[in-house]
Amino acid sequence: MSKPVYPFFVAVCACALLTFSLVTGCGKVSYSDDPNLTLEFSADTVLFDTVFTTIGSVTLPLKVFNPNSSAVLIEEIALVDGFNSPFRINVDGAVGPSVSDWPILANDSLWIFIEVTVDPTQGSNPFVIEDQIRFVTNGNEQAVTLAAWGQNARFHGGLDEITVLPSCDEIWAADLPHVIYGIVEVEPGCSLTILPGTQVYVHDGGGLLVYQSTLNIAGQLGQEVVFQGDRLDENYEDYAGQWGIELDFEFETEYGIEEVTAQRGGIWLFGGVECEIRHAILKNGTIGLQVDTAGTSATAALTIQNTRIYNMSAIGMLAQGATIDGYNNLFYDCGQTTAAFTLGGSYRLDHCSFVNYWSEGVRQAPSVLMTDWYEDINGIIQVRSFDGSSFNNCIFWGNNYSLTDFDEFVVSLLNPPSDPFVRFSALDISNNEFPLGILENCTVDQAPPFVSASNRDFHIDSNNALWDGSFGQFSTPVDLDGNPRIIGNPDKGCYERQF
Repeated sequence: MSKPVYPFFVAVCACALLTFSLVTGCGKVSYSDDPNLTLEFSADTVLFDTVFTTIGSVTLPLKVFNPNSSAVLIEEIALVDGFNSPFRINVDGAVGPSVSDWPILANDSLWIFIEVTVDPTQGSNPFVIEDQIRFVTNGNEQAVTLAAWGQNARFHGGLDEITVLPSCDEIWAADLPHVIYGIVEVEPGCSLTILPGTQVYVHDGGGLLVYQSTLNIAGQLGQEVVFQGDRLDENYEDYAGQWGIELDFEFETEYGIEEVTAQRGGIWLFGGVECEIRHAILKNGTIGLQVDTAGTSATAALTIQNTRIYNMSAIGMLAQGATIDGYNNLFYDCGQTTAAFTLGGSYRLDHCSFVNYWSEGVRQAPSVLMTDWYEDINGIIQVRSFDGSSFNNCIFWGNNYSLTDFDEFVVSLLNPPSDPFVRFSALDISNNEFPLGILENCTVDQAPPFVSASNRDFHIDSNNALWDGSFGQFSTPVDLDGNPRIIGNPDKGCYERQF
């Protein structure tokens, strides 16, 4: 490929381009032909983190320096494997696999941008692919190694599509990672079972829709089922908002057609039927789990146990008129609320910790929100029952507890249950209008002595009886770690002290 042309300089100066010279202004630069001159590089190896087969990687940069006092002409910059290479290079705007006669001035540099797409293999374990970028300057050869970890996977769905699972009783095993594109739907009357140890990676804007159907996430202690974004590069390891269902709507206004994107849960149970989530991890999404108007007081739409949901850019768990049972769950670090129990519903939860130490911006929402009403399209307030709800031995806390006129536990119930339904729990409230009648034997406005909130270790580090709970509504012989609980006098929160 020929070297770039600079028409502005050519038009103004009309200078001749001589062999081994570059037109710059009205002068010319001589290139050294000394074979002892070498280039320097920002890295001797460019390593990509795990890349799923058939999916392009992020772009990584390589900077090439000319540390010499003379300009040089790089005769060749090329991928050794040429067009057969899984890697792609872009040299300051010129696309490879090779470019030739590339000038670089004295003490100057250029950028090369690199991507990779990995072809699938028959194996289940990660594998390494390699190539090199070869640099030839005055006959002197140098090379930078390119390497990437490849990972085969099972792919579901398609970009910007709603895709129905191929079978009505689908099972996802842990033999390979599962990658979701777009919205993958479990059809009405069907089921999806996800076996222990399965890793699920979801592309931006995608998620799992369980519509009048059943989801069974059957993780085990030490073999948790994990949902996270599909970007495996180091920079994305703790990056919130990577996945979650997005729905685009168009509507007409006086100014023309407007488009709005509505965010829904990464796992969205819409009329879910006896769904179960056990020993799961949901992280780095927008709304981790959404449970919409479903279930009855006799049968929960969702049973969730021993699960961690965290680092969501909006909400950890959003429940709207739902029926949820569960225990030993940890919800933490969300841009808005760790859990929102809205539009009424029936929620029976024991030993859950809702702890919000979000640090990626200013958080204005409470750690936990409960409401039993909404305003309909006619501006009329509609009230929905919160009866049957019971929260025992829970912690409702966050890093805004010390702020004036801010509560980490906000309850707006127009028709609250007649009996207390938040019992033996720890919470932050300062609002004089808070309905204290819903509380029984709770610890109010006393900061839980976590081992290390900064390190997100929410075990209780105190033998004070203040953090003892009482009998709950479910049998919970062990805590989230699998450690035994004290019968009759268990601790508040998802962890039991092991003093």
